[in-house]
Amino acid sequence: MPNNLFKIEHISKVFSDGTVAIDDVSLDLQKNKVYVIIGPSGSGKSTLLRTLNLMEKPTHGHLFKDDQDITSKTYPIEKHREKVGMVFQNFNLFPHMTVLDNINSAQMHVLKRSIKEATQVSMGLLEQVGLLEKVNHYPNQLSGGQKQRIAIARALSMHPEVMLFDEPTSALDPEMIGEVLSVMKNLAQSGMTMIVVTHEMGFAKAFADEIIVMDKGKVIEQGSPNVIFNQPKEARTSAFLKSVLNPL
Repeated sequence: MPNNLFKIEHISKVFSDGTVAIDDVSLDLQKNKVYVIIGPSGSGKSTLLRTLNLMEKPTHGHLFKDDQDITSKTYPIEKHREKVGMVFQNFNLFPHMTVLDNINSAQMHVLKRSIKEATQVSMGLLEQVGLLEKVNHYPNQLSGGQKQRIAIARALSMHPEVMLFDEPTSALDPEMIGEVLSVMKNLAQSGMTMIVVTHEMGFAKAFADEIIVMDKGKVIEQGSPNVIFNQPKEARTSAFLKSVLNPL
């Protein structure tokens, strides 16, 4: 199908200690959709996400992007990562750089933009995430929510085809979660392709085109938010959702 972005074929990931993080997963992920991956801790969600930009290389199976096998030894990984934005749980900002320099850096070094061009892009993105006034601040002068919004702006500065979010709100204080989700909601509404690992079920319900449920390294079911939340097929899905939606 021409709208396919990623085609995952029988991917497994076994770590050196014998831990099976991903167990024979196959998925088709299409452009201009929002996918949310949910499931209990240790189910392989983040590992699967990290294989999509080859931070983790599969032990078995093949992964295709735009019909090219990115698990091939000859595939240019760095070129691939330019098009796949990644936002981590713990921000990964450079502490010695200002907000502006953090966002400018990859644009200038990887995309070879001039400082003027990079700054123009960065300032537009800072306005988009509501942090224009923080342009000359350093990361240690920012709240967790502000750091994560800067991390999102930095990833967007590369004009990626897809944004990967690895539990982007899990390290934040509760009152800061909303400001990050607001930026993500705006991205979802703009048509950005997003693949999100999260425990934020409200975001999943409202903005996912498709929800993928994982357990013990396997995809146990997938479907629309309406199906997954209201008519799950698997008892394990029901138990997981009950635990996160009604924890007491």
